[in-house]
Amino acid sequence: MTHSLYIAILLLAGMGAGYIAKRFKVPTVTGYIICGLILGPSVFNLISNEVYNDLRFVNELALGILALSVGTELHYRVFKAFGKSLAILSLGNTILTALLVTGLTWLFGMPIEYALILGPLSMSVAPSGVVSVVKEKRAMGEMTQNLLGLVAFDNLMTILSFGVMVSLVQSFGNEATSGVVLVALVILDIALAVLVGSLSGLFIAYFIRKNTANERLLALLLAALLFNSGIASMFGLSPILTNLAAGMAISNLTSRKILIATLLDRIELPIFIIFLTLAGAHLDVAILGQVGLIGVGYIVARFLGKYFGILLFSSFTQTTKAVRYRLGLGLLPHAGVAIGLASIAEGSLPQVSGAITGVVLTGVVVFEIIGPLLLGKSLDAVGETGQAGKVSSTNK
Repeated sequence: MTHSLYIAILLLAGMGAGYIAKRFKVPTVTGYIICGLILGPSVFNLISNEVYNDLRFVNELALGILALSVGTELHYRVFKAFGKSLAILSLGNTILTALLVTGLTWLFGMPIEYALILGPLSMSVAPSGVVSVVKEKRAMGEMTQNLLGLVAFDNLMTILSFGVMVSLVQSFGNEATSGVVLVALVILDIALAVLVGSLSGLFIAYFIRKNTANERLLALLLAALLFNSGIASMFGLSPILTNLAAGMAISNLTSRKILIATLLDRIELPIFIIFLTLAGAHLDVAILGQVGLIGVGYIVARFLGKYFGILLFSSFTQTTKAVRYRLGLGLLPHAGVAIGLASIAEGSLPQVSGAITGVVLTGVVVFEIIGPLLLGKSLDAVGETGQAGKVSSTNK
């Protein structure tokens, strides 16, 4: 079959699964992913790994949109109001998660040097799982604001700690020099990603200030997204961090995040349906039986770390009680960032032979299904569902 036919199948099947999920009051994101699981190697193998790799350009565009959306939420006013709280919550949940995952996977049989890599990988949060549910629920409020901020903070912590830990593990093999070099390269990569994203954000901000027509502005925005993702791919940078920086630059230079959200709303639904259904097709449930207790340990430790990390450290912030008990459940979605970094780890540590990726994929299979579901229930519980729609109506 041709690529266009595969995309049509993903779009139609995903829409149908999303509709069914909604009828059962389950987030459509979960429906898309389960549909992909059925279409992928786990059941029918209609969407093979080869097809997935051929359609990766959709992933680049979708992740760019998601990262940009999260970035626009990080206005300086947010840092002024929530900056200290976000830093405490992010440090608390990421450190506890990394410690628990490292300890439990090691106890269950993972060599210590590999368990040390799994720790930072478990800290990451999938922007797709969080942003898609927030948009679908039209959520707004304390939990939503903290959630979007923590997606950015936790993933930044993941990238930083991952680079340091890989360098440490490399030093175990008497490769201290290459380890130090790797840390320097990680810092350089982050700086370059922020620079590229900030420049593209400055480019878009210029045209927003010139009151460019929305149709042309949308075309420029898509060009900037693809440029950021393309440059990141070409030079081995993080496309998520690049577009996150672009979103932050646009929001802080223009204070027009609602305009950006309105423009992206015109195109993002079909892209997200394809992206999330494709993500489900990339998951193979057979991996669950291959990693055994280590995979179970990874899942349990990550769940406990995220939930209790937020619960414990939120006592040092002004977070309300209702949000305190549910915010950790919103940080469970787990996918792209972890998978990408796991691949980098195995490239840097050839002796791993797929052990790290196998465990991470086990977590992804579970958390990409239950994560959006628990997030949706949590937003309902704190009463933030539908609040964005009410604010929009009030502002008209």
